[in-house]
Amino acid sequence: MIENIVIFLIFLSILILVHELGHFFLAKISKVGVEEFGLGFPPRIISFKYNETLYSINLIPFGGFVKLRGEIDENDPKGFLAQPAYIKILIVLGGVLFNIIFAYFIFSFGYLVGLPEYSGKLENITILQVFPDSPAEKAGLKLGDKVLYFKYNNEIIQIKNLHNLKEELKPYIGKKLIVGVERGPYKFETELIPFIKDNIGPLGISFSSLKLEKKSFPSNFYYGFIKTYETLVNLIVAIKDFFLRLVKETKVAKEVIGPFGLYDIYTQMKTLGISYILHFAAIISLNLAIINILPFPALDGGRFIVYLFELIIKKRTPFVVENIINTIGFSILIILMILITIKDITAKFFK
Repeated sequence: MIENIVIFLIFLSILILVHELGHFFLAKISKVGVEEFGLGFPPRIISFKYNETLYSINLIPFGGFVKLRGEIDENDPKGFLAQPAYIKILIVLGGVLFNIIFAYFIFSFGYLVGLPEYSGKLENITILQVFPDSPAEKAGLKLGDKVLYFKYNNEIIQIKNLHNLKEELKPYIGKKLIVGVERGPYKFETELIPFIKDNIGPLGISFSSLKLEKKSFPSNFYYGFIKTYETLVNLIVAIKDFFLRLVKETKVAKEVIGPFGLYDIYTQMKTLGISYILHFAAIISLNLAIINILPFPALDGGRFIVYLFELIIKKRTPFVVENIINTIGFSILIILMILITIKDITAKFFK
């Protein structure tokens, strides 16, 4: 387990490192000094200085930062705050851009070994999410399991339309079904009783019909671009729908996961092989890009809005105003991160 945790922390750190490298690289080419490039949050564990920049590895692993010259001093003519608005926008959006580029390369090279794609066949149903207190969870089904068949009274249920599985299983609500499952090298059967709860479907799973799709070199780079675009659009729609549902139903917030939730998904993806790990890494990288571009104070999107406003009105935002906004936003983010982590721990150890 310790080995898994260490590998997961390295996995997460790489994604965060890519994001911070975006800010770092755009700052460097914009001739804005970088005082510190940090992986994780202080206190520092290891640090060294090269040229003008201090490079550090810090104790709290879930994050990273780039400390720019003149980020708190608007009177420094060579500092960040003194730069034209378009330069500040480029630097702020650097992390988002790098996360998208990184996902593109993961998808592109992933196609050489095979990436999970929709197949539309029953024998390729793969569970992508198991909802709490659902029939699937009670039956012991897990993310990554493949559903081979459904049986009732020892007869195979013929599924004609995967897109409408809810309707296909409607006649069996409240009845005991046998589910054939493939988990890694093992195949087994388990029992569940479908029921409808909170509109999550009779099984309580989110699934897709998947197969491993390979592309040859160099066409993999074209398909990697298509995959990145389609995934990005789908994630944007999903996040938009999440916030719309959150307004109507606050308990939707329970769907949000933190580092512990990500670790659980990572360990299950790991059992499925490198193709699923690559796919998972690319999706997390795109998620980081989307979340960071949200117009919330302290996130890249919040700062982008401030500097875009500067660009439009051609007048610099007073540092004291920007600092207050970012401090409030950062405090809210820290509180949310703590609450989500507590929720993850509670769900994992105190069910």
